[in-house]
Amino acid sequence: MKREDLKKKFIELGLAEDKINDAVDFVMSANGNDLNTLKSELEATKGKYADDMKSKDETIKGYEEKIKGFADYDDLKKFKADTEANLEKSKRIDFLKSNGCKHPDLMMDKLDFSKAKYDEEKKTFTGLDDDIKNLKTSYADLFENKQPTIIKPNVQPNNNVNGEIAQRYIAEHPEMARFMQPLANQNNQ
Repeated sequence: MKREDLKKKFIELGLAEDKINDAVDFVMSANGNDLNTLKSELEATKGKYADDMKSKDETIKGYEEKIKGFADYDDLKKFKADTEANLEKSKRIDFLKSNGCKHPDLMMDKLDFSKAKYDEEKKTFTGLDDDIKNLKTSYADLFENKQPTIIKPNVQPNNNVNGEIAQRYIAEHPEMARFMQPLANQNNQ
């Protein structure tokens, strides 16, 4: 606001010539006071924000120092991922070995493990039975033949001691009963 603009406006409003200078001085003084009050408030606000910014900068520097303490975080994260991948690979190799695979590294890519679920309790994958059967058919030479081997003990037919031994063996190993039963029956003859 300029003095000349105020004088023109006061003349237009019909204010007396002698009173115009006093009115302009009063308005300019009041305006100056208002401006000075606003300037001091602005300076106080600037100071407050400057202090806040300084405090925030110090906080950021503190966090940056803490982050430096985690410099090997990415290495640890990579180590964890590698360890989990190796564990998964070991589970898959063990699964193939338990199914008689002679070279599990060669056969691992032949199975779609994404559709299988790992049973932690049984330590095996479920949902791959058909795939394993197909692999055993397609790549029979890469799988062991797990046919039960029948062992015929060398037993004399009329020897009562062998019959007793067979009966004790059956009691201790019921899964072998079908193979040992003929020997145990010799005791009864």
